Amino acid sequence: MDRQIRFSGFGGQGVILMGIVLARAASLYEKGQSDDAKPKHMEAIQTQSYGPSARGGHSKCDVKISDHQMLYPFVEVPDDLIIMSQQAYAKYIDDRRPETRIIIDPDLVLDRPKGDVYEIAATKAAESLGTRIVANIVMLGAYREMTDIVSCESLEKALLDSLPKATHELNKRALRLGAELGRKAQTERAKG
Repeated sequence: MDRQIRFSGFGGQGVILMGIVLARAASLYEKGQSDDAKPKHMEAIQTQSYGPSARGGHSKCDVKISDHQMLYPFVEVPDDLIIMSQQAYAKYIDDRRPETRIIIDPDLVLDRPKGDVYEIAATKAAESLGTRIVANIVMLGAYREMTDIVSCESLEKALLDSLPKATHELNKRALRLGAELGRKAQTERAKG
């Protein structure tokens, strides 16, 4: 398995945390199968960048996940592009192939690209939990559900390792809500 993922949005949305959690889940908790049916660990590389202003400027976090050694750390063209703001859309939408899966937050991304596009209303869903601050975790849960890139258990362990204990319950609810939205998006796509 080789997967290149780009999470993008504006500073303050937790885009970098999304990538850190996913890379941690893959590299520390996920096990793949080698050709000889023995379990082996997945490899993950996470890189990040953000604009000149930490809050409000564009932000991206790239993750590469593979079941073999990777020699180049950067995502060149993502297989999956998650976009959580209009500014990130404008900056990163052209960095894709025709088959790149695009996941957008429709309340914050006004444009609709052509191609394999899924809409996950992560910000609105997070507000239903009482705070927009977990929109990134909602989106991460939806992405995991849509791709099955790591197990639910691995992602939850990595998430809880990365956050203060006082926020664990809220973030677990956000992850589960995201998974529901991901399942719903796939069902709607299958119906056509």
